[in-house]
Amino acid sequence: MRKLCFLISFFLCFATSCLYAQNNVTLTSVNGKTFKVSIAGKTWNNKLQGSVLLEKILKDTLLIELEFENKKKLPATLYLLEQGLPCKNKEFNYKVEFNDVTLKLYFIGIYDIIPLPNPIVPAKPIRDTTPVINNNLFEHFCEVKDGKAIYFNNLPKTGVCTTAMPQTYLRYTALLVSKAEVQDQKFVVVENVCRNNCLNVAQLSALLTYIDYEIEKLKLIRTAYSNLVDRENKKNLEKSFRFESSINALNSFFNNPAEIKQSGQSKCTVAASEMLISHYVERLSSYGTDSERFEALKKGYADLCYSTNQVSLILTKFIHDREKLDASKLLYFNCVEKSTFMNVAEVFSYNQTKSELKDFLEKQLK
Repeated sequence: MRKLCFLISFFLCFATSCLYAQNNVTLTSVNGKTFKVSIAGKTWNNKLQGSVLLEKILKDTLLIELEFENKKKLPATLYLLEQGLPCKNKEFNYKVEFNDVTLKLYFIGIYDIIPLPNPIVPAKPIRDTTPVINNNLFEHFCEVKDGKAIYFNNLPKTGVCTTAMPQTYLRYTALLVSKAEVQDQKFVVVENVCRNNCLNVAQLSALLTYIDYEIEKLKLIRTAYSNLVDRENKKNLEKSFRFESSINALNSFFNNPAEIKQSGQSKCTVAASEMLISHYVERLSSYGTDSERFEALKKGYADLCYSTNQVSLILTKFIHDREKLDASKLLYFNCVEKSTFMNVAEVFSYNQTKSELKDFLEKQLK
């Protein structure tokens, strides 16, 4: 009898410990690099993916191996602990950063695993509450019409900001960002807030948390700088960046704040830093198709100046000559080495495309 009780207790404890330790892990690439994940020699996903979900993990220290497109395999260790203690029914989120040589993992959050409703399809339709915010006026922040925000310009008539916008505007921003589906839409929301309102440094720092790419954070700071009411605290914005190169670019801007927008200049004289171009290229690489890349290029290319080599690097991220040619025609006007611009034709696959670029350049010289 005692032996039976002991066995029952043992199995109950074992089952409880297994249930207690089950957690999920999501690994997401920050620069579009796809990968496979292996645990103890077993491959978790057979196809290369940019985001991988590992489910029902029983260990709180997880040894994994990541294999990337270039066949490079690198080990990593994940710690599935909440404030240093074992936990259950949690999902851990890590960002994967791989530059073709080294691998870095960044912990970005822990969330409760919420089970799917049963039944998945409810018996009665769920009421759509979207119209509740449609066509409503959010104080003097914006008006939402058909789900799209129409922003008000809250800058003082004098053009000089002395008082930061109300904190309620940040709550409205959070609501609009939560409805945005992709980073580009989030950037548009934050950019409009920065462009149309007076801000303090703390508010700007809060807005920057919605943006993943550091080159876009730098762009937003340039947009918002003239609207800051406490520029004496601008050094606090360094906390919004992880890379030393980004912080250097930020301080370079602070040392010469007159250059708020390069896109407003009629001529480019100095090419952007390699760091800015590298981040910009990384951003373009994250898109899945040439059409998406070209749309992203049209939105952001005018904020930088380029050397011929930098233009060539950007064009290599496109697959088809059609988009390469269209992109080169845009980038030409911000290139600081127009006399050697024809060198970018080396990235084209067809002689016909090279001839079209040559015709375009000859017309610019007339």
